[in-house]
Amino acid sequence: MATILTRSLTLALCLLSLAALTACGDDDADVVSDAGGDGDGDGDGDGDAGGDGDGDGDVDSGVPGCDLVLAPSDDDTETLQTALIEGVTSGDTICLEPGEYRPTAELSLTAFRDITLKGLGETREDVVIDFADQETGDDGIYVTADGFTIENMWIKNSPGNGVVVSADDSVFRNLKVTWDTGSVTENGAYAVYPTNCNRTIVENVEVIGASDAGIYVGQCREAIVRNNIVRANVIGIEVENTTTADVYDNTIEDNAVGILAVILPNLDKKDGGDVLLRENQVSGNDRENFAEEGTTAAAIPPGCGILVIGLPDVEIRGNTITDQTGPAVFVASYEIFELLSGAPSDDPETDKWPKRIYIHDNMFEDVGTAPTGDWDLLGEPPIPAVIWDGRLAPEIETQAEMEVCLGEEEQMQFVKGATGEVADVLGPSTRTTDTTDHECELDPLPELEDF
Repeated sequence: MATILTRSLTLALCLLSLAALTACGDDDADVVSDAGGDGDGDGDGDGDAGGDGDGDGDVDSGVPGCDLVLAPSDDDTETLQTALIEGVTSGDTICLEPGEYRPTAELSLTAFRDITLKGLGETREDVVIDFADQETGDDGIYVTADGFTIENMWIKNSPGNGVVVSADDSVFRNLKVTWDTGSVTENGAYAVYPTNCNRTIVENVEVIGASDAGIYVGQCREAIVRNNIVRANVIGIEVENTTTADVYDNTIEDNAVGILAVILPNLDKKDGGDVLLRENQVSGNDRENFAEEGTTAAAIPPGCGILVIGLPDVEIRGNTITDQTGPAVFVASYEIFELLSGAPSDDPETDKWPKRIYIHDNMFEDVGTAPTGDWDLLGEPPIPAVIWDGRLAPEIETQAEMEVCLGEEEQMQFVKGATGEVADVLGPSTRTTDTTDHECELDPLPELEDF
């Protein structure tokens, strides 16, 4: 990044010389084409304007809102990583000119906070960071600095996760994250991955092909996930061991499972809840599960629109759930998941039972039409739209005390299990459609617009 002194000297030279004015005052596109080159386009580093003379893709800014502008170069790893390590100070914005960047190593940011990495293209597909040639590191981009924003670009072909931010106050905006191979096990597990965080926003993102979850929010406090398109992943959106989240206005289609809201054991953050799932379009999530064998995601049968496992204080309202071969909404204790996965939990600090679940004012169409795998244990199709396993937390004596509350539409398409042995909790002799204990209302969870 050019220093203030360098920029001042450059400006002085431009004012003293008409020729220099012509060279330095050109429009943005000319600055990029002249930067770091000798005029013949080979980028060999002896050019005259806008560059720093070393051919590494650095371009003096001159672009409103940008502290440093980068262009594709012969060594995109050095161009990008040097900028993230040395080229900025806290609060800076790094802008990427349109084109394709092909780093061969994981890109990381650890030292500076409140950094924005932004593409300058008219659309998010104009600036591409393609990790197909990556040889070093597991993830595409890995950030541990607070206040990181990434926006308006396309991340492709990361061998591991796409963009990981383990820090507070992160924003993922107007991104596309994909793998050229389609929906295969070898793809990265998570595409957009805020974790161990306070206050994160994921908005206007498109994700295709993650082998676990397209958008994953894990062990966080306060999260907004809105206006995203997630398709052809194993799980569309996952909210895991997270407290206070608002997931709304998303299009979630053609995944194995639409939305998973879950408490998992053996993690640092033992609790979660106050998760609002509202006004999402959830459709056709019955893709074959292609998660890596032995993972949590691999144990989930395809076909469910919204799946709640073990998580308390969840409100599911105003969603449109259509074309699901399995149930629209399934609420289960972690005991059921242990049964399905064959992996019992040895974590006594993690609560396994969903309590205070409020499902209301949703619209269901063509759900439960062709259950397969574990879903076909629920009987001949069509199976009910809303299913609760009926299991009780140890401190609770009746199903009414679990406070699984249903709206009128949900009451008409509901079945639950009895409180007997977990292995037969939804067997034919123990299922019931009785909604007496569920004709209740809970206080609505807060909607989140910003932090």
